[in-house]
Amino acid sequence: MNGRLALVRATHLNDYIAVLREIGAPVDRALGRSLLPPGIEECPDLYVSVSIALEWVAKTGHDLHPMELGLLGAQKASLAALRPAQQIAIMAAQTGLQRLRALAALSQYEDSALEISLRNEGEDVRVICTMKGFGRHVFLCFSEWLNLQAVVSVVRSVTGPSWCPAELSFVSSYRPVEAVRAAFPDARILVGQPQSSVLVARADLARLTFDTTASAGTSPIPMPPGGPRDDPTEPWEFVHLMRMLIQPYVEEGRPDVAVAAELAGMSTRTLQRHLKLCGSSYSQILQEARFQLACMRLEDPSLKVIEIALMTGYENPQHFTRAFRRFTGVTPSEYRHQNAGIAIRASPN
Repeated sequence: MNGRLALVRATHLNDYIAVLREIGAPVDRALGRSLLPPGIEECPDLYVSVSIALEWVAKTGHDLHPMELGLLGAQKASLAALRPAQQIAIMAAQTGLQRLRALAALSQYEDSALEISLRNEGEDVRVICTMKGFGRHVFLCFSEWLNLQAVVSVVRSVTGPSWCPAELSFVSSYRPVEAVRAAFPDARILVGQPQSSVLVARADLARLTFDTTASAGTSPIPMPPGGPRDDPTEPWEFVHLMRMLIQPYVEEGRPDVAVAAELAGMSTRTLQRHLKLCGSSYSQILQEARFQLACMRLEDPSLKVIEIALMTGYENPQHFTRAFRRFTGVTPSEYRHQNAGIAIRASPN
């Protein structure tokens, strides 16, 4: 199996494209001659072939040693590249170990060939990143670097940005260059191994996430308040995050509170208690999420109002219009015209 049917979100390939542009590689010409979709840098949520992406990166960046290019791509990577719901599911977890488990559960949505597993080894935990079907692909190190960096970023979100793993292992046989050793000075760098992995001390993973303000070395994702301490000092933040969490699922139907609780990494009862402390409820944030999604869809002139009503879970346009007016004071059509810069007078109630 050559892995050609394996898909990865374009946002991860874009990390390498950014590096290649910085070093002066002929990116535009190379993209024009490739099988990659046009405009890939503007469409991070597209999915592309892993095999095609690996071969394109290697060919376009041939002036750099593969391990150095892989490191540079990893340094561009960020947890912020994950979809909002996935970021929140990871960052809402209460310990480093739970965050890694959340990453493992969600990894397939970023790369369909990636499988992350955790294995206890004495006082350490080995986080194993397997690219199913790729064996010892000659350019596998480019995927390995992004996968291992995701693990490192999650651990650093708990321990702080200076944390260094005890060991990094690669299936690829390329020797680590000096830049790699400088980036991870306290880590054993092993190549030609049966699996790629990160070795993490269990004590680091046992830390409670609310005891740290570390940001994983990337743009931080705010933690919702009211974790183990039930502290509702910033209620707007938790409600906002919950809206972000469920909005991607609105078009698939009305996600019930049990689904939302599972996505947020807590029990249904705990979620309902937090929302009540924040002066809200699940039905309210669901309405707000549907409204936000409707506003986004109304910016697309190719969509009819009736189509948007169905997309956002309303049974008919009349129900959609009444609900939309409650939030804005205008109808969906009026909102669309106003945001297109057309001045119209709102209709009376």
